[in-house]
Amino acid sequence: MLLLGAASPGSPPPDPQAVPASDLLGRILEKAEAYCHRLEKATLDFVCREKIEERQFSPPLRIFAHNVSSTNRRVTSVSLEYDYQLIRRGGPIEENRVLLKENDQKRNEPDAVLKTKLYKHRYLVFGPIGLLGEYWQPKHAYAYLGEEKVGGEKAYLIEAAPSGPSEAGLVYGKAWVRQKDYAIVKIEWDQRSLGNYDKVLETAKALGSEAVPEVSIVGHYGIEKNGIRFPDRVIVREDYRSTRGLLRVSEATVRYVDYRFFVVETEVRY
Repeated sequence: MLLLGAASPGSPPPDPQAVPASDLLGRILEKAEAYCHRLEKATLDFVCREKIEERQFSPPLRIFAHNVSSTNRRVTSVSLEYDYQLIRRGGPIEENRVLLKENDQKRNEPDAVLKTKLYKHRYLVFGPIGLLGEYWQPKHAYAYLGEEKVGGEKAYLIEAAPSGPSEAGLVYGKAWVRQKDYAIVKIEWDQRSLGNYDKVLETAKALGSEAVPEVSIVGHYGIEKNGIRFPDRVIVREDYRSTRGLLRVSEATVRYVDYRFFVVETEVRY
């Protein structure tokens, strides 16, 4: 990891126009690692409502196409709602779900499994660590891509790619790091690093027309408590670019609402 000139905690973020790109990237990585350290060591106990919608299209849906008939298109939908709890008190992470609703049918199933068909997820609150945590930073090569606004606030956009051979657990993609405190507020994971990519390639081959995967998995960390960002939504789109245009095979949305925090305690590290 590149560590260049830490500033005092109260100093303002550097002006990207006035700092060499290598120095700016080094500072972002250093401060993002410190944020990930606090997240990794945090004591957490919270509950929220987890709402999941999945849709699969057969044949695929043409995106941005005009006057395309939906006749004979089959849409397979999954709708789930859970009471979700995460507990981490210095030991293993515990995720617990109570299934409240399944496809508009009320349920009350404690210790429920995640019944999604297309997309599996866990421990989303710790997502930034895999891209920017202390253990994982030396396994990535980083690039500074510029500035963007997320939720109306300025953020640095950086990209993480493998720095060497792939290994179990190594994920990569893009991260948006908020300028004012270097918290990670948005992540776009590269599907190739998340497993099952062979299946994506098989789907592309089946679609023909030289279809190329354009799978998007974006996590938004729009909830904040005691300096830690929590996910408010994840959006997954399984698209393929072909001579027939952009084809959508499936899409999924996971939303987290109605947070109730019991414990959010972090170590301070600068």
